[in-house]
Amino acid sequence: MSPSGEQSQIAAVPAPIHGDVLEAVLSHLPLIHLVPKSLVSKAWNKTVISTLLKSPKSHPWLIIQTQGSRSPYLTTTSAYDPSSCLWIEIHHPSINYVSALRSSRSNLLYMIFPSKFSFSFDPLHLTWHHAVAPRVWRIDPIIAVVGKRVVVAGGACDFEHDPLAVEIYNIDSQTWTKPEPMPEFFKGSASSTWQSVASDDRRLFVLEKNGGVLHTFDPLTNTWCGPYDLLPDLLVFHSGIVFCNDRMILIGMLGDADVIIGIKGVFELTY
Repeated sequence: MSPSGEQSQIAAVPAPIHGDVLEAVLSHLPLIHLVPKSLVSKAWNKTVISTLLKSPKSHPWLIIQTQGSRSPYLTTTSAYDPSSCLWIEIHHPSINYVSALRSSRSNLLYMIFPSKFSFSFDPLHLTWHHAVAPRVWRIDPIIAVVGKRVVVAGGACDFEHDPLAVEIYNIDSQTWTKPEPMPEFFKGSASSTWQSVASDDRRLFVLEKNGGVLHTFDPLTNTWCGPYDLLPDLLVFHSGIVFCNDRMILIGMLGDADVIIGIKGVFELTY
């Protein structure tokens, strides 16, 4: 091969991209496209991590869970990435028994049956925990994860003697305990239909949707506290709570069930 041919072949090889140039290029890619780029080499992996740390906070994903209405009631999970405008199908472990898929909070899914109890609380629901069912047969319970414990309260069937019963499942020891029941305040409304639920690593927060009255429960001491009136406005007829970035947010609808005149939010509550 002639010297000129060698020079031509060398010139055809693209120069590698490194440092700030590579980081600038990767910063324009959607989040989902950065995953395969991080596997190219150690240098690219380091650059991807640096890009994620320096880039603006990404938009939250939308996770949709669907379940068939006929046996065997198969479930599917899809996620929408707003940065790349793509839908992704998520494959999670199958459930070995038939039960309705329900959600107590935005990130807690569960299936409860007289003999079994399954739940998942990681963002994409790739991990499922399976346990024996609570002793009290429940059809519409209040369920939330508090640290390493799952609190199951109220929602008992009509023939159960204790409609306010509380049971706590320890994820580490895989055992159930039964502390003191819910306060008498919840009599007649101890179910997720009437209550909005939020939790952090220490406590469970239960808000009456129509009255705006809050109670808290500490599973370590098995104690209930409250009531606390959280209504931010006398015009609020329906309210709910949720945790976001370690802050509890209260949102209320103004007006009545027939005519909604607006929405009012309190974006951080001290407790």
